[in-house]
Amino acid sequence: MRRDDHTSVLSKEIMNMLSPKKSDTILDATAGQGGHTLLLSRTGATVIALDADPEAVAAAGKRAPKAKVLEANFADIEKILGAQKVDKALFDLGWNRGQLAAGRGFSFLVDEPLTMSYGPKPRSGFVAADILNTWSEKALADVFFGYGEERYARRIAHAVVARRARQPLKTTIELVEVIKDAVPPAYRHGRLHPATRAFQALRIAVNDELKSLEEGLLQTWRHLTCDGRIAVVTFHSIEDRIVKNVFKKITAQGGARLLVKKPLIATREEIVQNPSARSAKLRGIEKICTK
Repeated sequence: MRRDDHTSVLSKEIMNMLSPKKSDTILDATAGQGGHTLLLSRTGATVIALDADPEAVAAAGKRAPKAKVLEANFADIEKILGAQKVDKALFDLGWNRGQLAAGRGFSFLVDEPLTMSYGPKPRSGFVAADILNTWSEKALADVFFGYGEERYARRIAHAVVARRARQPLKTTIELVEVIKDAVPPAYRHGRLHPATRAFQALRIAVNDELKSLEEGLLQTWRHLTCDGRIAVVTFHSIEDRIVKNVFKKITAQGGARLLVKKPLIATREEIVQNPSARSAKLRGIEKICTK
C-alpha cells in the first residue's frame, strides 16, 4: 500500500474550527501521513508536527516540507515545547493506513510478529506478544472488553490462555485463528472482521494510547495561548469519551468554552468519497483569558 493514498477526514470542518492565521504557531500532534500537516502549513502558519512512528515522520516531512516534523509521542508535548506556546492544536486520532504495511503486527490479514508498537520502543514497555503470552485470563478479558469493546472478550481470553499453554503465540495469523475458533459462527462471518476489536485493544494497550491522549490534551491546554483552540478527531467511542471528559474537566475550572455542543460528523458526500470518515467525530475547545 502506498503511503500517500490516505485521505484526511473532516478537513473543512477542522480548518473552520481552528481558523488558522499566518501569525499562528500550530501543533499537529498526530502528523500521520501529513495530510492535515500540509493543509495547516499552507496557511503560512508555523507548524510543529509530531508522530511516534519514524516512518510517518519521514512521510509527513516529505509531504509538508515547510512544517517542523518531529518523532515524538504527544504525551511528551511539554518536554517538546518547553516554554513555547501554541495558538492552535490538532489531534487527529485516525488510523494511519500506511502502518498496515509496516510489518509490526497491525494487520490481521498478513502474518507478522505480534508487536503492534508505533515506535521502535512501545510506550507501555511491552509488545502484544507479551500481553498474550503472560497476562492472566482476567487481565486479557479486561483489555479486550475495555479497550476494544469486544463482546466475546472472555471467550477470546480463555482461548488465548488455552492456546499458549500448548505453544506461545508469535504471529498475527496465529492470533486470528484463535479468535475465529473462539467466537460464534455468525460473528466470525459478520460485517466486521472478528479480530478487529481484539487487535484494536492490543494496539491501544501496547502504545498506552488512552493515557497518552489525556496527558497530551492537558499538556497542550497548558501551552495554549489566550483565544487558542484545540480540535480533536476521534474514531471510536472510547477515545471520544476521554476527549469529552477532559474538555468537561477543563471547562469546569473556568476560562474555556466548548466550540461545539455536540461533535461534528462527516457529511454524506464525504463518507461516500472516503468511507473512513463514517465514524469520525470532531470536538473543539477554546481558551478564554480574563483581561
